[in-house]
Amino acid sequence: MVKMFLESLKNLTSKPETKGYPYTPSPEPKGYKGTILYDEDLCIFCDKCEEVCPPGAILFEIVDVENNKREYSYNPYLCIYCHACVDACPKADEGCLVQSETRLPPLGRDSKVPKDKRLGYFVNRIEEAKDFDKKWDEFEERARESREKLAEHKKRMKLKKQQEAKAKKEAEAKAKQEAEAKAKQEAEANPQ
Repeated sequence: MVKMFLESLKNLTSKPETKGYPYTPSPEPKGYKGTILYDEDLCIFCDKCEEVCPPGAILFEIVDVENNKREYSYNPYLCIYCHACVDACPKADEGCLVQSETRLPPLGRDSKVPKDKRLGYFVNRIEEAKDFDKKWDEFEERARESREKLAEHKKRMKLKKQQEAKAKKEAEAKAKQEAEAKAKQEAEANPQ
């Protein structure tokens, strides 16, 4: 008991072991799995990152159905930093999708939403932190609807191609029949 009392007095008079905590955040350890960063110029829009993301923090919205133009969106506050998206990305080695060693600050009601083009379109369009969750829910619905529209468009295009191929085949068959009939007529008209 005396030993514990002496240790307590020593601790009261010595400097703290922590360095600046809680006023300065602890540095991230080497190899820390932090925020996912994206480079649109390198992306081939294969959607593999979206497919493997367990919490659904990565979504592509189809903004132009005719040309299949997509926009990448990432919710860093939904992400569990599992690295699955980076593992699935075929262009990760080139820097298309990377996991940084830094983290974003917590998002409070009065805090600013971080802006960085490497976080995708969604985060950069949000103005108020308090609207973040509501806007993400709306965005998820919009992304789902855009997928349905794309599927319908692809179905229509496939049907159109099938009809064009059928019409072309019929036209070729008709032309072949006409050519054969004409050849037969010429053969009958000029017997040798």
